[in-house]
Amino acid sequence: MPFSPPRNPLEDPALEPYRDFLLRRSRRFTEEMRRITAQYGSLRAYANLHTSLGPHRVRNARGVDCWRWREYMPQAGAVWLTTDKLNFQRHASHRFRRKEDGILELILPPDALAHGDYVELRVQLPVAPDGSDPDECRLGAPPLRRVPAFAQWVEQDKAVPTQWCARLWAPEQPYRFRHRRPGAPVFPRIYEAHVGMAQSSLTHHGESVGSYEEFSRSILPRIKADGYTAVQLMGILEHPLYRSFGYQVSSYFAPSSRYGTPDQFKALVDEAHGLGLSVILDITHGHACPNTEQGLARYDGSRYFFSEKFNQWGTPSFDYSQEMARRFLLSNCRYWLEEFRVDGFRFDAVGNMLYHDHGVDDDFSHVGRCFYGKNGEPRADENGELYLCLANALTHELRPQAATIAEEFSGMPGLTCPPHEGGLGFDYRFAMGIPDYWEKCIEAPRDMGSLWYEMTNHRPYDRTVSYVECHDQCINGDDAMIWRLMGDDMYHYMAVGKENWNVSRGLAFYRLMRLITLTTADAGYLNFMGNEFGHPEWLDAEAHAHRQWHLADRPDLKYAGLAAWDKAQLCGLVAAHAEDFQQAPLFRFIHEDQRLLAFERGRLLFAFNFHELEARQNLTFTVTPGKYVELLSSDETRFAGHGNLSVACPPLEHFTRPLPDRYEQDVTLYLPPLVALVLRRED
Repeated sequence: MPFSPPRNPLEDPALEPYRDFLLRRSRRFTEEMRRITAQYGSLRAYANLHTSLGPHRVRNARGVDCWRWREYMPQAGAVWLTTDKLNFQRHASHRFRRKEDGILELILPPDALAHGDYVELRVQLPVAPDGSDPDECRLGAPPLRRVPAFAQWVEQDKAVPTQWCARLWAPEQPYRFRHRRPGAPVFPRIYEAHVGMAQSSLTHHGESVGSYEEFSRSILPRIKADGYTAVQLMGILEHPLYRSFGYQVSSYFAPSSRYGTPDQFKALVDEAHGLGLSVILDITHGHACPNTEQGLARYDGSRYFFSEKFNQWGTPSFDYSQEMARRFLLSNCRYWLEEFRVDGFRFDAVGNMLYHDHGVDDDFSHVGRCFYGKNGEPRADENGELYLCLANALTHELRPQAATIAEEFSGMPGLTCPPHEGGLGFDYRFAMGIPDYWEKCIEAPRDMGSLWYEMTNHRPYDRTVSYVECHDQCINGDDAMIWRLMGDDMYHYMAVGKENWNVSRGLAFYRLMRLITLTTADAGYLNFMGNEFGHPEWLDAEAHAHRQWHLADRPDLKYAGLAAWDKAQLCGLVAAHAEDFQQAPLFRFIHEDQRLLAFERGRLLFAFNFHELEARQNLTFTVTPGKYVELLSSDETRFAGHGNLSVACPPLEHFTRPLPDRYEQDVTLYLPPLVALVLRRED
């Protein structure tokens, strides 16, 4: 019988010792879904905190129009709403009344609030530390200032940058979307971007930030034209610390006002949909901003939604054992899917959500480390697992075509399998080991066997997205791969016709890195903005908050050649031969000393020469029989190569030769140093 790979973790013999963990994960999700459905009717109805808490225009029992504002603050002694109309003073008319289950409510007439009003909460702590006397406040203690948890519009005070204040978002005419959402992604090509840092260096200087409107106008068309099918946006949820790149969220229901209004972000999503691009939102549901005035930390004076210990970043981690914490985060998913019509989520730091110890100081060298800690104790946070299962189920219930992606470092099995198969329900996981591997390759050559293993290393049931580098390799002074390869020589030898060995070698190796990462990718591919043309500077949140897009548009510079290479791969290969990328890579040939590697994918054949000095005049290896027609060479001059191997017009054809007693046949190719050749089989 031929070997049949396992289809899910429960069928994987290697995971048999951990089967009980997987079954318990599945059982907990099933039981919780049954409870939610019985008590709330549906998971969507369960994720409704944003529709019941915060400010809403409603009709009371007598049919009279009014404002109803509710807050979940179980430990607060007293709460007031203050506004700019009231000079931010506490008034008895704006004091919340306590209801059941930690809910406080305020009813106001229609003219008490208007679109654009500045609003804040004042929270008085109770006399008793346990909150047993909620209506009697601590005498003499100043009230706490809080930005409302469900604020949809939060602005930074230009005069006092450390001060943030919410504004009521209630326009008379809601934004009307014009375009349909794209369908479900097939082998998604994801462009990771940051709106504030995507503006052109020619039009912006210093510490200015870009806008939603500029991104829609200038960057989205570029992403589409380059062959990407999705844009993954980081830093959208409001965050006081700009250099956190959006990973310390304060206001979960507010798109960052640094770049424009909520409607302008809706227009960005709408414009992307008009171009056929999906919009994936980078969300941080593992931890939150530690700021108390602007964020959720000690929102009512207590730990609120968070665990007792801060994580390795010094930020509070969500406590998933609290049902209201889970409902808050689920409501956040529903809000962005419905209100802004995003097409999915990239969940940040999933490993920190899966483990009580956040996976700190563990290399996860064995799969057992995902289930047992260093002292043999079970380490999984089952409540964190439950939340992720619910979040994925909710996302796909609301939008079946949505994509959810796990940024997860430990290698937890089954991330992309449904809970009934022992998984967590994601669509994709990032292949986070690949950029680490490329960093090592740049420092010192690695053997070809390890290269093939790293590019194709994933469980057969876990759908992975590959990438050479993401924002992690490019921000706050960290060096992008192109800079690691070439360094300061990029400033002097990127003009066409101006040669330098280090730059020539770096460009050639960079083209190979990107091609083999894309063409061996299991289920998708990601690029960080600017890396497609070898952006020469890192991305710093304050000093270098721009991108030099003009470099990619100048034919006299080699950056334009790298941009053309990226576009040729995505448009000329993946888009033009989508059916081939639905099949897995098939290994064909490797030679360690000569640093050669070849594989097939569907009808496509890829041959790589990673040797820096030796050309292969008559490289012969076995392939599927047929006629192979050259499609692309990484050494073409249009890709900033040297033209030692260029695809002719008409392209060269290579015919295979029979071998005795074998189905496969030999093909012979020519490969210069640091060059890859792409061919397609024609019967």
